[in-house]
Amino acid sequence: MRNFVKNHKLLLYLSLLTIIGGFLRFYNLNWDSGNFFHPDERNIASAVSRIRFFTQLNPDFFAYGGFLIYLYRITGDILVRITNNANWNYDWGHINIIGRFYSALFSTLTIPLVFLLAKNIFNKYTAMIASALTAFAVSFIQISHFSITENFLTFMAVLICLFSVKLLKTGKLINYILCGIIIGTAVAAKTTALSFIVFPLTAHFLLIAKRPYNFMRRVSFLSAFLLISLIVFTIFSPYTFIRWNKFMESMNYESGVALGTLPVPYTLQFLNTTPYIFQIKNFLWQLGPISYLLIPSLILFIFIIIKTRNPKFILFISFLLIYFLYAGSWHTKFIRFMMPILPFIIILISYSLYVFKTKTRTLGKTLIIFSISLTIFWAFAFFSIYTKEQTRITASKWMYNNIPTNSKILGEHWDDGLPITIGSDYPSKYNIEQLTIYEQDNSEKINYYASKLSQADYLIINSRRLYGTLISLRDKYPITSNYYKLLFDGRLGYEKIKEFKSYPSILGFEINDDQSEETFQVYDHPKVMVFKNEGKLNFNQISSLLK
Repeated sequence: MRNFVKNHKLLLYLSLLTIIGGFLRFYNLNWDSGNFFHPDERNIASAVSRIRFFTQLNPDFFAYGGFLIYLYRITGDILVRITNNANWNYDWGHINIIGRFYSALFSTLTIPLVFLLAKNIFNKYTAMIASALTAFAVSFIQISHFSITENFLTFMAVLICLFSVKLLKTGKLINYILCGIIIGTAVAAKTTALSFIVFPLTAHFLLIAKRPYNFMRRVSFLSAFLLISLIVFTIFSPYTFIRWNKFMESMNYESGVALGTLPVPYTLQFLNTTPYIFQIKNFLWQLGPISYLLIPSLILFIFIIIKTRNPKFILFISFLLIYFLYAGSWHTKFIRFMMPILPFIIILISYSLYVFKTKTRTLGKTLIIFSISLTIFWAFAFFSIYTKEQTRITASKWMYNNIPTNSKILGEHWDDGLPITIGSDYPSKYNIEQLTIYEQDNSEKINYYASKLSQADYLIINSRRLYGTLISLRDKYPITSNYYKLLFDGRLGYEKIKEFKSYPSILGFEINDDQSEETFQVYDHPKVMVFKNEGKLNFNQISSLLK
């Protein structure tokens, strides 16, 4: 046994990391008790429920491709046969569990894959650091608890980089073909994966620069790669072409939202944010304190590339830079958009830590241990939110127990309404109305607020989605900004009687993540506030305060 451990230290190390990382990812996938609070999960689950093999294959949803939708449906069909429970195909909560399983699975598999990639490009020491940081990276843990595409795309990005390294090394046709299969499959999940073509194309052109006499052979291999990509994409997402007009309509909408040419309420949080700086700041929430090492690591790596001209290093950094410069320029900066480059950031930082260790052994080792320890600390702090009941569920239970039947409750549109159904308790026991807060501010808005607030008994704010953005947009929403300030100051007659929060915490230490990009918080651990109309201000009193 001792000899086995001695001879297989690396394998045991990687296996242990994968097991622990898998536990963090798979734990409590039903954290929302089947309530699907993430809008993308609702859209995907709806598309999956429409599929019938092989009579109805149109998902009628083109923000994402067909691959994962079909995969979830096939898995649902298998589970229906095994369990004799049709909910696996039609109930959104059950479908989300399937999607979250795959999200957690691909994220777990990314851990050893990062090790292989780092070892192929750099060395085993860099690989050991990178796999540890990947196992405990908070963004991967969080996205594993959502039935969305990002963990799959991240896995595919690392996979195609690995095969592009092999392509660069051997130049063999098989590696072009494998890259084509990976690209086709990834794009069939989400068109964002088109950016992954940077890897094989960079490897291809580096090969041509190295062996210009094989130019025509390289062209034929590249053609094979492109053809295979198209064929695989068509197989896994056929309705992209069958319903081309619908697909383009969806892409125009999504690109308009991303670029900011199509204003929508849920991207108002990105007004007055600085491209690139905003994303770099949010790497702190995604990766923890090691994100502070990104800039110095990048500078060091560029100097190393200039000095060594190492083709593998050029291949590695090409995607990270191109993707960040492109996606980082978008108006819409959802934190998950940076997911595909996180493994490469982790590997880059890991290599810099390794280089530092070779220069100053004791200090370098200390920095490595400190970096991994901080990442583990942040991982388990964030993981704590999945060990507790989701705040919207807790708030709903409290409301049913403490708010009288037939009370008039105000909520906020563009957010999940509360209370949710809990057992035999239904929202219909209350008179619930949603405040249309995103509507344009004008004199009528003052009357609207005054009318609704003067007549209601309770006001529920179930996340910072609206107030977190609008309170600072005084130019665009002067009345609403003032409304929130007056509300929180208690001057509108509404007193905050209950607050439900679930910040990441560990060993009694709580980490307030209110400054993160809102989607990092509002789905799985939002802060819910319940206000009661104690002051009973009338219409005129409220309207005069809002003017």
